[in-house]
Amino acid sequence: MCGRYAFINGKMIFELVGRDILGNRKDALDDLPRYNASPMQQMPVVAIQNGNLVIRKMQWWLIPHWSKDGKIQASTFNAKSETLDQSKLFAPYFKSSRCLVPADAFYEWQKITTSLEINGKKKEIKSKQPMCIRMSDEKTFMFAGLFSVWKNEKGQELPSFTIITTEPNKLMEDIHTRMPVILSEKQFEQWLDREYKDTAKLKTLLKPYPAAKMKAYPVSTYVSNSQHEGSDCMKPE
Repeated sequence: MCGRYAFINGKMIFELVGRDILGNRKDALDDLPRYNASPMQQMPVVAIQNGNLVIRKMQWWLIPHWSKDGKIQASTFNAKSETLDQSKLFAPYFKSSRCLVPADAFYEWQKITTSLEINGKKKEIKSKQPMCIRMSDEKTFMFAGLFSVWKNEKGQELPSFTIITTEPNKLMEDIHTRMPVILSEKQFEQWLDREYKDTAKLKTLLKPYPAAKMKAYPVSTYVSNSQHEGSDCMKPE
């Protein structure tokens, strides 16, 4: 699962992708830095549209193009890598509408059980410790995503995206049962190429990112409220 993330340095997108990116860069990046992005919010996404590599804001909650009212009852902010090619909802986008979602960190809540002695009796207290996960060198990275562009009767567009998840690596397995798919720079071009439709080979890219290149540390429960923003969200506890 990936339900919150941070994206701080928009300039790093252009260094990572290494190609000219079209679109209104100012509009796409004007809300940065974002330290506590959550589903249904608008976030910058890199994709190929009309043959051009673009960066634009999209809603983090994929709305399929066939939706009648621009809504969907299913939870679509994440998509499981293992079943993408079998999913009636996600398979069409996996085949031809893939994107990159830039981030500097993501958050997950680790279940913790502590024992306390109350009136001479031991009692187990269960809680959730928010953890911040990022690259060891703290550089920007890219999630693997899928996108859709829904249009209303007037032809107005609502672009939206989902972040793909996979099984956890060694770092994440003690924190959560899932983690977002993070792609390496050498995989970007193939992933973005809308003419490349070999989904069997694309699925081989959707693996847990090497744990040795990542780090995780506890942060304050301040980040647990999706309305909270600012660098305090990422501050080590």
